[in-house]
Amino acid sequence: MAMKKSQVYIVSAAVFALVLLISSQGFAGQYVHVGGGVEIYYEEAGQGEPLVFVPGWVCTTRFFANQLDYFSKKYRTIVYDPRGQGQSSKTLVGNHYLQHGVDLKNFIDALGLKDVVLAGWSFGGVTLYSYVKQFGTDNVKALVFIDQGPKSLLTKEGDWAIGDAMGYKGFADGVNHSRQPFTEGVLKWFVSRELTKKELQWMLDEALKTPTYVAMLLITDGWFSDYSEVVPTLDVPVMNVLRKDWAEPATKYLRTALPDSKIFVLGNHAMFWEFPDQFNKAVDAFLDTLQ
Repeated sequence: MAMKKSQVYIVSAAVFALVLLISSQGFAGQYVHVGGGVEIYYEEAGQGEPLVFVPGWVCTTRFFANQLDYFSKKYRTIVYDPRGQGQSSKTLVGNHYLQHGVDLKNFIDALGLKDVVLAGWSFGGVTLYSYVKQFGTDNVKALVFIDQGPKSLLTKEGDWAIGDAMGYKGFADGVNHSRQPFTEGVLKWFVSRELTKKELQWMLDEALKTPTYVAMLLITDGWFSDYSEVVPTLDVPVMNVLRKDWAEPATKYLRTALPDSKIFVLGNHAMFWEFPDQFNKAVDAFLDTLQ
């Protein structure tokens, strides 16, 4: 039966809207339940062995668009918004990295992923440490830590850490007292060049999807978490991608604590976004050694 002209217009409009949605985000997103009524938003592309990217504090899938495109040619590549971030559920409880580790386990189970490679950026790396502490590495093929060590609080000279308690106080005050301008400053620090107004705006829009109370809880938990005791238990291949300005203390720590870790130094905190070709090729070469 032929459709009426009005029906054709409606269908065409719907298709056009879907195309706009996919093209604006790069990939069509989906949701999966991870327990407790929490829905996790994720995007995936490609087939083969699973590779999961975990964004850092208040960041989202959009930051990993270049990795989703590149690695999907060889792997089932997945990136998701953690609880409280992006398009995932916002909750009053569970806004800490022990729960994020549980959410990651439930996410992996819900998607039926086996022998997964996990790549965590910034406090997404804390999620990886949390996951391993609670669930081990039986279902993990390899780990990629993107500019994140096992602890963030500087407690002694020579630590590979973000800063001391006063540094945390300054960060927390920035989030709590002047969220938007402070977040803009953090985003500008992510890269080694000046962001365009358009770049800064989309990054800010993504970051501000995380409510301020969640941002405060996560920065506090991430800053004071210490997973140093997990490092010796990492019995799978590990890669650490480090930004240039703390590569020296990080490398010194890793050479002692995890001497078999592959180390790659590049750019600033969001080097994977600023220099995607170099980052992708380096990680790809590491993944090739797992075959």
